[in-house]
Amino acid sequence: MIADFSIDKHFFTSKYLSDVSNSLLHDFITERWLEVGAFVAPKGSVHELMDLVKTLPPKFHQRWLYAIEYGKWREVESEWWDFESYETFDKLRSLNQFFKTAIAEEAVALILSGEDDTKKLCAVTGFEVLGASVCSESNNFRMAAELSRADIAPTESANDVWNARLKALAANSKNILIIDRYFFESAHRKMNRPQAEDSMRNFFIFLSQLGMKHNVKIISYGDVKGSQFHSEIHGRFHNVVCRSPALKKALSSLTLISAEEDFFKGDSHDRFIGFDRHVCQIGNGMRILGGSPLPRSTFTAKFDRNNELRGRESACRSQTLWKEEMMV
Repeated sequence: MIADFSIDKHFFTSKYLSDVSNSLLHDFITERWLEVGAFVAPKGSVHELMDLVKTLPPKFHQRWLYAIEYGKWREVESEWWDFESYETFDKLRSLNQFFKTAIAEEAVALILSGEDDTKKLCAVTGFEVLGASVCSESNNFRMAAELSRADIAPTESANDVWNARLKALAANSKNILIIDRYFFESAHRKMNRPQAEDSMRNFFIFLSQLGMKHNVKIISYGDVKGSQFHSEIHGRFHNVVCRSPALKKALSSLTLISAEEDFFKGDSHDRFIGFDRHVCQIGNGMRILGGSPLPRSTFTAKFDRNNELRGRESACRSQTLWKEEMMV
């Protein structure tokens, strides 16, 4: 659901980007980055990116700097700060292992396409190159935008949902916040019904496969402190996650919070999973990572521009029944 994209140092020399009347182009790139994109950069190049942004007309600086600050991006151990040096589309396509969309200055895109066009798409890998002026025709940005508001069908398995919708968000985030009234209940049900869906364990297995660490916070209903339900939820997470070297390696921290019923009725009736400043609103909540088939579920993912999910977290503080900082 996230479109990995990149640019090179010549991108900012495009005459279309220098045109002060062409706000739509800057809006498209920066908004797509914020909503459904992840910028992939060569190691150590982000500071140079900041300098390149300053070569644009001043009226566009703020929207680019905002995207750099709040958009998803990562650096990788490779070099490609000059797309033209690859000479052909087939050679440039070797970067497919890092990102799927290359946005270039028009003359460079024309050379790389090898055709009388400033865009080209590989039907096999999905890798594409586009000139800056036609970046709105990106196939990958379009598909990511469509998936960000598409229902989850009953035929989609937990693996399907994770790989298509959540994996890239997690891979480009450090902090995950889950707000789901029934998540603890689902985890507890598995203790007494081995055949029940295990969305909790699946979630941590998926995280562990990314090879990075996350801060995970879960807000659900777990009864009052000291209750049998509280004790059993603590034991379930401790035994399944904290005692598993393979699963706890994916965690920098794990926080469990039980909130009052009124919190879910008023402040957070819907179910959410947030990845830094991106939030997914999911009709079936974390059940989507459990057994299948499940009923069709609504799904909407967006950049949380107003930090509304953190607002819900703040509202929870006055309605907290207990909080556990799990030792991981």
